[in-house]
Amino acid sequence: MDDVRPARRAESIPIALWVIALTAVAPFPGAAIVYCYGPAKFAAPALGVLLTWSAVVLSFLGGVRWGLETREPRPRWQRQTFSALCAMAAMVVLLARDRAPDTWILGGFIVAFLIQWLFDHQTPDSPSRYPLLSTTLTAAACISLSLALESAMHA
Repeated sequence: MDDVRPARRAESIPIALWVIALTAVAPFPGAAIVYCYGPAKFAAPALGVLLTWSAVVLSFLGGVRWGLETREPRPRWQRQTFSALCAMAAMVVLLARDRAPDTWILGGFIVAFLIQWLFDHQTPDSPSRYPLLSTTLTAAACISLSLALESAMHA
């Protein structure tokens, strides 16, 4: 554990960072609600927005982890590889569109977000504010994807 930075004191999350985080999560419930409860003509575009935004945010979270790791004096290749795999998994799941049922794609994104979240929360050297922000993004994504999954299963 010599290669891990010592824990920092708890950092408060600036208002500007919360605004960015909440702006980043807004497309999740918006698209899910339109997909599930909106007019039928908007269902397919709303699902497209939900899936595309999921790939973008999952890749972003992987990029943040990669950035946090590369700031270390001796970056650990295993953590860098996992962060790159998150971005690749997001693209693979997104590219599966029209090749796999929407239910599998929605479920795949839920699993990918949860794995990323678990990885984020077992890492000892994250800034103290990162787990709360990561949880906010993951919760918004997974709840919205789950709502869309339930609707897709009953369509």
